[in-house]
Amino acid sequence: MAAPLALLLLFFALPNALLLSASFVKSEAQQLTHELTLENYQFLFTRPLYIWAFVRTFIVGVSVGLIDVVLGYPLAYFLVRTRSRWKGVLIALALAPLLASVVVRTYGWYIILNRFGVANDLLLALGAIDERIAFMPSTGAIVIGLAHALLPYTVLTIMGSLQGINPNLELAAMSLGANRVRTFFDVVLPLSFPGIAGGFILSFSIAISAYATPAILGGPATQVMATAIYGFMTQLLDWSIGAALAVILVVCAVALAYVAARIGARQGAL
Repeated sequence: MAAPLALLLLFFALPNALLLSASFVKSEAQQLTHELTLENYQFLFTRPLYIWAFVRTFIVGVSVGLIDVVLGYPLAYFLVRTRSRWKGVLIALALAPLLASVVVRTYGWYIILNRFGVANDLLLALGAIDERIAFMPSTGAIVIGLAHALLPYTVLTIMGSLQGINPNLELAAMSLGANRVRTFFDVVLPLSFPGIAGGFILSFSIAISAYATPAILGGPATQVMATAIYGFMTQLLDWSIGAALAVILVVCAVALAYVAARIGARQGAL
């Protein structure tokens, strides 16, 4: 265990410790000073622009997590329970989006959702709208792009949980008089809660820290924490405020992930 722990300490714990320390010092002339201060956090929590970035980030994270769980669970259940000889092919197709990078998939949604994109062309052809609609930049476009990009991760997580459930438990429930619907809700669903929580946490954690998709589908007008951090670190060169924003993101993500994990573990134990 020593080697992986040392690697984790060197490339994860130490950089985060440096980030934390940088968030409590002042920046002057694009350089960190040695003067301790809480002004960086005060600045972030008193500016509506960044407060909305916090709120938007977690709305996106929760929305993506819920959408991926709702869409991924039926797909994962089918892939685990199917006895088709094409099962391997179906699993490969479900995970095929992972073969393309997030940037490529995001630009695919850009082509679909922009004012002169496929979605507007289709709605105009169907007569559903009279003039083109600006689907992006918007929070909804970011949610759609991230939900599509992260769905395979949720499917894999839930599949692992479902594969750990003994099929004989379902047969036993049905032999005692339960129909398939009651067996699913009373046996399968509770036992798969750890996988549901894991899929939600994975999608949520990646979504709130994503940069490429919000930058492409949201743009400067729909800022999230990741794009704000990028702006402070690479454009404004205000290391202290950028570090403070990153610390807030990490702390909130860890706290919410811990709560979701506890709820999933508790539900799975019932």
